[in-house]
Amino acid sequence: MNKSDTTPAIPSIPSIHPLAALLRGFAVDFITGHNLEVVERIMAPEYCLSIGGYLLNGRDTEYLPPTAAQINQFPGLAVTVHDVVYGENSIAMQFTEHGCSPADQNRGATWRGITMFRTDGERLRWGWAEEDYFARKRQLTSGICDAVDAPHSAPWDVQPGVSNSALEALARDWLDTPANLFQLEGAFWLSSVSADDPHPASLIDVDHVEVDELFSADDRVVFHGLYHGRYKGGFKGVDEDRIGRPIILRAAGILTFDGSELVAAAVTVDRLGLNRALRFS
Repeated sequence: MNKSDTTPAIPSIPSIHPLAALLRGFAVDFITGHNLEVVERIMAPEYCLSIGGYLLNGRDTEYLPPTAAQINQFPGLAVTVHDVVYGENSIAMQFTEHGCSPADQNRGATWRGITMFRTDGERLRWGWAEEDYFARKRQLTSGICDAVDAPHSAPWDVQPGVSNSALEALARDWLDTPANLFQLEGAFWLSSVSADDPHPASLIDVDHVEVDELFSADDRVVFHGLYHGRYKGGFKGVDEDRIGRPIILRAAGILTFDGSELVAAAVTVDRLGLNRALRFS
């Protein structure tokens, strides 16, 4: 009998959808695994990320350096994935990043966010994101770390949905009315709210909304937008003479509809960028 006749066959491993594999490569292999070499596989060289009012234009020149710096600041940095949306060559993720910072007496912090990507089917090409860095700063200062919400049970097994132009139009109309977003109940907001963390609605009187990216998948819509308006107060340490100044509050969110009714939402905003713009302008 040949040896090959007695050797058990290696079982094949089912593959996940390519979009899920891309997002898993980003969240698990790259960010949590701290493997910077993964980006060559999952990101195009011309990758651009819009975050906090900055455009990081170019994977190697502008995106990787600050990302590597964050990993250096939080050597045990990890990502917990809470929700995912896969569209037609579009991806979104609701997540929490968390870790301890040796430069801040090894204090821990958790900060929530939403990121969305456009892909060419093989690699990430464009990204939009907002993260609650304001909450991270508060935790590193106070030494009191926020809890991490429960993870998604199977984020890499979710199947892509189909785009829905009618729902996208409905979502744009909904977003164009600022009161809709800013009257959402607290559970919809990923931004932490405490005595030191003002609610996003308390910060801005909105004049108009600019939605700069949006995609749909079945009954879900993912967006990134700029809320233009005037500062109405709320930040500790910001002079009151800043009240009434023109401001931009950037937001990213995942909306879920049942027909024409919004039934769920997760939204995060860039409070830290707004706070810095007010203090240093």
